[in-house]
Amino acid sequence: MYKVFKETFIYCIIFSACFSPQLYTALAESTYSKKDLQYQLRSILNSPHLKNASVSLRVVTADSKQVLFDHKSNIPLKVASNMKLLTTSAALIYLGKEFEYNTCVYITGRISSSGVLFGNIIIKGSGDPNISGRLYNNNITAVPEMWADAIEKAGIKAVSGDIVADDTIFDRNYINPTWPKNQLSKWYCAQVNGLSFNDNCVDITILPGSGPGDLVKTVVDPQTDYIKIINTCKTTGNKKKHFYSLFRKENTNVIYLKGLFWNGSKSRKEWVTVENSALFLATCFKEILEKRDIAVKGECRLTDEQDNISIEHAQNTTCTTNSISETITITNSRSQNFYAEQLLKTIGATVNKRGTFQSGLNVIKGLINKLGHKRAEYEIADGSGLSKENRLTTGIITDLLCFMYNHECREIFLNSLAVSGKVGTLKKRLREAPYRSRIKAKTGYILGASSLSGYAKTTKGRYLTFSILVNNFKGSNRNIKKVQDSICKALVDYAG
Repeated sequence: MYKVFKETFIYCIIFSACFSPQLYTALAESTYSKKDLQYQLRSILNSPHLKNASVSLRVVTADSKQVLFDHKSNIPLKVASNMKLLTTSAALIYLGKEFEYNTCVYITGRISSSGVLFGNIIIKGSGDPNISGRLYNNNITAVPEMWADAIEKAGIKAVSGDIVADDTIFDRNYINPTWPKNQLSKWYCAQVNGLSFNDNCVDITILPGSGPGDLVKTVVDPQTDYIKIINTCKTTGNKKKHFYSLFRKENTNVIYLKGLFWNGSKSRKEWVTVENSALFLATCFKEILEKRDIAVKGECRLTDEQDNISIEHAQNTTCTTNSISETITITNSRSQNFYAEQLLKTIGATVNKRGTFQSGLNVIKGLINKLGHKRAEYEIADGSGLSKENRLTTGIITDLLCFMYNHECREIFLNSLAVSGKVGTLKKRLREAPYRSRIKAKTGYILGASSLSGYAKTTKGRYLTFSILVNNFKGSNRNIKKVQDSICKALVDYAG
């Protein structure tokens, strides 16, 4: 009788705790055993927010790989951005922690006594996603400006030839065929290219016009003739009519801005993808040179077979280098799809000598097999999780997390994840003590699928790996996040 009363009492408290942070905090003041943990997790999974949803949850100790809780861990479900855990792990395992991206600028031909380069400038890409302002105080053109410094230092005052973009480290299939066709202008669908620039997007800031009826103003960064904006968006004094759209016409760099923009609104910054980022970078670099009065007679173009021959005898003027660790941190902490896809093709190009989506995916499939899982347990289509065709099990994910915890790259991998209450996509979640900083994980969301997988550091200092996959839920993802956070709290409070 006492046992039944105790279990009923605990269930009521746990059920209420899913919706009351204050009550949960009070409950968590005393930690509990493995049996209590299992009971609590089962109770949380009975949340009405999960009614009729497909749910999988697995919890494993990171060091000893002891399974503490298992709920349908063998069922493949959509993973959304949790796919990035596999991509970044594969990058560390197969590329190595010392791997670096090197984007180099070469000159061919000769430089005359008057400073004319009778030849071409070749920018040779390595698949680096970091050529942007992200690592340079938000100065988008910082890297090509440094390249221009090197050209000036070489004594070049004019270029008779072309600016050649060498993107051949990857193939030229820029878009994964499983991505949503109606969203290819959005920043999270940026093209994948062996020579990339500014996340392969252009930044557009929109400001209201001088008065109602006037066209809105736009500020484009980087300033370039590579894109064209057709602006029919007008300023309105009616806040209720504030609605605008920004999209790029397929296979072009013509961007349309339509709708109405409220004159009381603050400026809005948008990011629109560009077509063929290699030419985007080459064009911006040419424009930078010309602003410095270094005339370029030729055109901006993609590399050809003759360039591949001439580069063997070319002079290297400068290189831009970026590490694998900072690349993986941005991928996971900020959940950058573009970075994940660049990593995927980099893996393929390095391991299988083919910079394609499929080549990279084949490496990841090999990793899953190495973890002991069969082909029937998963389906993968891209490296970021944007594709709805990705399917993984929580068994695969937690086995991967345990593997990385015991890998030589553990520190890089763990430090790349979002941190509860502090960093990345978990910055605004689990901010209260003792949960702040104790969850390092990867979030994920696409329509109908919400995920959270990573590590929980208990109040006793032990690391647990966990994976929560929820599909086909009704209502807001905000409610699913509350359930996920309740699970994380239970793990932190575990006393085992």
